[in-house]
Amino acid sequence: MISLNQAKAVGNASFPQNTTVTVSAGDLTIIGGSDADTVTTNGDTITVTISSGQSFTLESAGRKLLNNDGGFSYTCTDDKSSITMTSSTTITVIISPSSTTCGSTSVGGSTGGGGGGGSITTASSTPTPTPVVGTTPAPIVSATPTPNVKSATPASKGFISLLALKLKEGDVISAAGSSDPDVYIVNVWGYKRLFLNPVIFGFYGHLGGFNKVKTTVAPIRDTLVTSGLFRNCETNDLKVYGVETTGEDTGILHWVNTTGAQAVADDPGFFKKVFCINTKEFGWYKQGAPYTSVNQIPLYVRATVKN
Repeated sequence: MISLNQAKAVGNASFPQNTTVTVSAGDLTIIGGSDADTVTTNGDTITVTISSGQSFTLESAGRKLLNNDGGFSYTCTDDKSSITMTSSTTITVIISPSSTTCGSTSVGGSTGGGGGGGSITTASSTPTPTPVVGTTPAPIVSATPTPNVKSATPASKGFISLLALKLKEGDVISAAGSSDPDVYIVNVWGYKRLFLNPVIFGFYGHLGGFNKVKTTVAPIRDTLVTSGLFRNCETNDLKVYGVETTGEDTGILHWVNTTGAQAVADDPGFFKKVFCINTKEFGWYKQGAPYTSVNQIPLYVRATVKN
């Protein structure tokens, strides 16, 4: 094995043998035979620059989510998670391994992470994965969503990093005592997902229950933008779904039946908003008619019950 310092120091990065890289999420392995222009790490993320003809494969024996900003999917098996990147042009991709393991609710990288669906080959400097292929299912519930007006971004809310908010990826938070005491889980891109119903939170026992929820204040919570984009990573399903809230603790899932390229054209941050859910949560929702555009996905607005 090659040490972390050697991995940091590579210039024309060729890896004839397996190379161990240690980051805050744990040990990762650059698979022998991988080739890149540069590979660097800051202790939390791994930045890889690859050019045409190169291939770079990273594995996690701990089955960590291999979130990234390049639009590359990754696979999870019983004993590892892995990501393989190739490109026809020179691109730089930041891989942000999560402390969360496959099959858990968590954050999404550019594809939402968790299950993956095999590696996706990127053919341009703006990767556009397509996690929404498949046959259109028969709708169970029809709905007319509220059009998605231009939504806020983390940057527009003043988000810089989770560290600046004294949070880390996968933290479960609540601003108890505020007008919105709901429970959320956060991702590294500055988005948070709501646990719409206490029953859903119970589907994720590894989070430790409500006594493990980190108390925060409303301004910090509101710096993180709420996302309602999910995919079932437990079954490696690449389809992305948008949630339409129908009450204070009820909602309907709608398949976002559009190409990855069009999704990114409509919303450049689309894949950074996708959160992994498990099969229990996926089955809890009713399903509505597919959305055919990202712009149909309604913004989440907390519902209240009138006395």
